Amino acid sequence: MSPDLLKSRSVESIVKTICPYCGVGCGLAVKVCDGRIVQVKGDEDHPANFGSLCTKGATVDQIVEAPNRLISAQWRADRDSPFVAPGFDSTLEYVAERFKEIIRSHGRDSVAFYLSGQLTTESQYAFNKLAKGALGTNNLDSNSRLCMASAASAYKLALGADGPPTCYDDIELTDCFFILGANMAECHPVLWQRIKRRASRKRARLIVVDPRRTPTADAAHLHLAIQPGTDVALLNAMLHIIIAQGWTNETFLRAHTEGWDAIKERVEAWSPARAAKICGIPEVEIHRAAFWFGHTSTEALSFYAMGANQSTQGVAKNLGIIHLHLATGKIARPGSGPFSLTGQPNAMGGREVGYMSGLLPGHRSVTDAAHREEIAKIWGVSPRRIQSKPGLDAVRLFEALEMGQVKALWVVGSNPLATMPNSNMVRRGLERAELLVVQDCYHPTETSQLAHVLLPAALNLEMEGTMTNSERRISLLRPCVPPPGEARPDWEIACRFAALMGYEEQFSYTCAGDIFEEHKQCCSNVYSLQMDGISYRRLKYQPIQWPCPSSSRPGVSRRYRRRIFATSTGRAKFHVIDYEPPADPATAKYPLLLNTGRLAHQWHTRTKTGHVAKLNKLNPGPFVATHPEDAARLGLAEGARARLVSRRGFVRTTVKLDDSVLPGTLFMPFHWGQSAGEEGCVNRATHGENDPISLQPELKLSAVRLEAEV
Repeated sequence: MSPDLLKSRSVESIVKTICPYCGVGCGLAVKVCDGRIVQVKGDEDHPANFGSLCTKGATVDQIVEAPNRLISAQWRADRDSPFVAPGFDSTLEYVAERFKEIIRSHGRDSVAFYLSGQLTTESQYAFNKLAKGALGTNNLDSNSRLCMASAASAYKLALGADGPPTCYDDIELTDCFFILGANMAECHPVLWQRIKRRASRKRARLIVVDPRRTPTADAAHLHLAIQPGTDVALLNAMLHIIIAQGWTNETFLRAHTEGWDAIKERVEAWSPARAAKICGIPEVEIHRAAFWFGHTSTEALSFYAMGANQSTQGVAKNLGIIHLHLATGKIARPGSGPFSLTGQPNAMGGREVGYMSGLLPGHRSVTDAAHREEIAKIWGVSPRRIQSKPGLDAVRLFEALEMGQVKALWVVGSNPLATMPNSNMVRRGLERAELLVVQDCYHPTETSQLAHVLLPAALNLEMEGTMTNSERRISLLRPCVPPPGEARPDWEIACRFAALMGYEEQFSYTCAGDIFEEHKQCCSNVYSLQMDGISYRRLKYQPIQWPCPSSSRPGVSRRYRRRIFATSTGRAKFHVIDYEPPADPATAKYPLLLNTGRLAHQWHTRTKTGHVAKLNKLNPGPFVATHPEDAARLGLAEGARARLVSRRGFVRTTVKLDDSVLPGTLFMPFHWGQSAGEEGCVNRATHGENDPISLQPELKLSAVRLEAEV
């Protein structure tokens, strides 16, 4: 729908679109009158939420007219100068000239892009094509590196392809929920209500693995409050018990898996007694969890998120969960399977288009010559244009900025100065950039304040496009209101820039739907990702799950039902994993372990939710949750100001006495970033050590000390 038509609306209408928060993919029914949103409700017809909404989704109308909406393109020659607004076209021409100069002087890898899981699939696709196919650099990564990289890597290793094999309907069909490192009550509240209803019924059991007694853990039949970072020890011990008790599915293992003997031998060493000592929980609790999950008469459904992923053992933790399902055969059948949750509305769509530094659309890799040739043909560029070496992942990208190797960075829809680990290093990198372009809906943010160029982007409620939720369901966004001022859809900005760089023919899309059709071509020959049967026309009536190879059939709700996996052999693969201690261990100087995470009523760095009074009242400010025993030992009272100090820097915050955290551990929400003052950003204390396979940093575990502020 064109902006002119949107502006001309003078009667009430209901627009169906998608909530811009978390990965559940809730449908919205937005009432619009005279070009303004007057009411927001859940879409009762959408299968992701059936009308339910969380507090953030219910107040989404208030983010459209926030006082700091970025409505004009602006630039400045240096950070000491004020921004000027010469017009969108002139500003984008300036960016193109600067990119050309930098590439001429320093090579194509001197520029980089950093994207977001909040963008539409079409926008993610356009920028990925711009970087890897037009400019010829693989230096494009996304904030999904911080949340979903480990989950994607584990799915590929074990099942041969990214994406969960499960669906939301499995919630009503399972007998055992196994939730590890996911505070669903606060982070995925709509799904959580379905889980609570199912868990309240006879025979259904709810197991929660989390060092913190979260609202999710409070509702559990069994809360395994393990020591931070010891998940692999627990998972191997559970598998040890399942084998010893004869709860494995030998028929499934023989016919549909490989590598079983090696993993069976490894977990033999992981007795429940050994794991209980490392994890800091009673041995009997491990036995109970293994029984509830593994017994042959039950279906088991696992949910896991950042607590599993944000770790130097993130892939191993994910594999440990998948191993439990493969060993028992509880996968690809109703009520059972490993279900990784996404934290952003379109992190799954980004994984489809390959918006990380080593990937290409359709779950392909830049290191594969055949993959490069296939995508180059669709993109209309030479295969030689796509580099064969992965670009810089998120952490390495900002390190390269700091070292002066990357000269220009284009940030789209993200706020890395607040979200990246070791933010002191990130700030130094951004400050050293010769050109920092920030494309966002809002200004100022922590990152945009350091920009040379600001490009105004449209919100999801102001454009057309698609997003894929956690269960692989693609939904169509419909514009509710026009974007303000010069704001444009992100994909349109990418295409206009590409034309200025000499690639007008390859980016001659007339609408978002054109990009989606090209994206479908990239997926059409991929066994587990086919989208041939999906179109904007079908999506206008209902969201559809992939794979969907035919327009005459619905999408596939549960993958691998024929027990043929996407590996080269068609068999799922076990991988030997073992527990390793944290990369940033506690010491006498830094005796406490810091965990970071989310709260129910704020989201990411509050660029959206920070302007909603109701949400700010519910979660008014940052704090560090400290066990009363630790606080008493340190002489800290409720509400005291304290310094949280790590090997990388320090954070100033307020103490909250809270026995939901284990003694020796702390919890601090990351939402406020440097909006609480530069010294209030928790990521000044976190570190960038990462998983060796997924390259995802360990944001969940940092050694710190807590001391009274002098």
